[in-house]
Amino acid sequence: MPPNKRQKASDVFRDTNFFIAKKSDFDAAFPEIANLSGTVEEDGDGVSSRLRVRHLGKDTGEYFDCSNPLCYNGGFSLGNLLRSMVGSRATHKQDTLFCQGYEGSPKGRRRYRDCMNSFRIAIDIEYRDPE
Repeated sequence: MPPNKRQKASDVFRDTNFFIAKKSDFDAAFPEIANLSGTVEEDGDGVSSRLRVRHLGKDTGEYFDCSNPLCYNGGFSLGNLLRSMVGSRATHKQDTLFCQGYEGSPKGRRRYRDCMNSFRIAIDIEYRDPE
């Protein structure tokens, strides 16, 4: 990673080695989900018209990254959102989440403020038939 690039939520997740759990692909983590679709509309700093609306699918990953170029560890956990939906067998969810990251100095030593970007999410899940 270039020295001037700020790590986003997916970068931190990818570089973390967990003690108890291990990382897996989507189908192993959510065997009950047959299909996933949705959109995320991001508002805030660094959001271009091209990135404003992005589509969700099984290949999106555990974390959805923030577009703010000054943000460290930015984004939100799509995995946590899906786990709560699967736990209640919800098929549709609309929500607004705020970025979990923060704006800081170029090397990350100083924290200036929380990132102010937000994400409007609409997710639809189709479940596999129980056998």
